Amino acid sequence: MTAYTNMIHIDQDGVSTLLERMPLTQGVAGQYSESWLQRMLFNHPAALPMREIDPHAGTLVPVCMELRTDAGPADILYVTRTGQVVLVETKLWRNAEARREVVAQILDYAKELSMWSYEDLSREAAVASKGGPGYLLNAVRAAHPDLDEVAFIDGINRSLAVGDFILVIAGDGIRTGAEALVSFLERYGHLRFHFALIEVATFRTVDGALMLQPRVLAKTELLRRSVMIVQHGGQMQPFSNDDSEDVKQTELVTAKNAAVAANWAQFWTEFLAVLRLDDQQQAPPVKPAKTTNLALYLPPGPSYAWISPFVAQAQGSAGVFLTFGKALAEGPEWFDCLYDQRDEIEKVLPGLSWEKQADGKVYIQCPPIKVDSLENPETRQRVITYLAQQTNAMVNVFRHRLESLVRQRGLR
Repeated sequence: MTAYTNMIHIDQDGVSTLLERMPLTQGVAGQYSESWLQRMLFNHPAALPMREIDPHAGTLVPVCMELRTDAGPADILYVTRTGQVVLVETKLWRNAEARREVVAQILDYAKELSMWSYEDLSREAAVASKGGPGYLLNAVRAAHPDLDEVAFIDGINRSLAVGDFILVIAGDGIRTGAEALVSFLERYGHLRFHFALIEVATFRTVDGALMLQPRVLAKTELLRRSVMIVQHGGQMQPFSNDDSEDVKQTELVTAKNAAVAANWAQFWTEFLAVLRLDDQQQAPPVKPAKTTNLALYLPPGPSYAWISPFVAQAQGSAGVFLTFGKALAEGPEWFDCLYDQRDEIEKVLPGLSWEKQADGKVYIQCPPIKVDSLENPETRQRVITYLAQQTNAMVNVFRHRLESLVRQRGLR
């Protein structure tokens, strides 16, 4: 159940009426569709409680709807004057499965955008908006005539490079399930995003009109790059509307993120110093990651398949998993082929978990180990040693099998 109660309408004569909450899913067929909600939020970005999601977020500039990515079209793209990318997906909630699908969807969009540059975003924004070349910069300049173009472009490139996005799912009748979301979001620890569920409460006014009230239901808090879901229950805190303050705060966050990134880079540097791969055809990572995940790309190559050692501090665990990207349409089929070899695989690497989600996303994961503080030298060494051993074992088991699938399908 939502923590929010109904609104009270008071007319000029002091007559009060309790407004009726109206689920959009029960509206006249086609009248209140997801595309209708999408247009409402795109046209009125100030209605979104962005300060509550990220206190350092600036004013949103609506850029386009239906932004094309290799993972599908993203509903709404906003940007801030400092170059932060904000994606919003709208969803009218009909079942729990729909929630999981849209969470996977927006995370896949984020992953795709993390491989883009400013030029890519500018091009696709121009295509989606039909605004022509330079549309992205012009849209932001229209909202901020004193825009520093160089700083804005640098900000976009920085946001894309590290996955520093604000990801929002907005819909009617949302129900959370925070524990499941924590586990799901940890898999995307290589991206530095804020994530929020926004419930758009809809009320029928006394004159028959509609009133929409977006409000945060749950959001992520980033603590040492671990993901924690915070169920909303507190009051909104006042923040300055001074855009210059937004820039200062952004600089402070960037400095903090740089320190966290340096810590992870040191951790993965130590990991790479220990990692020994028996399979000489497997290319090791070129450089240490600056996030909670590290990727070793498997056939057919980057964006298609990879093995990822990870540290999920929010769950106090670390492990290694194999997954396929959306770019590999054959991913679910390949998972089935590997699963058919499960008995043979688990003779070498026992205890694997095999997960195939409704949206086709798959994960094959070795048994995780418990992790307390990585600042403890003994714990740190134990985790690094385990991750190195399991990464090597996963490569030994899966790389040549994927190589065989690539040859069979004629992908090379």
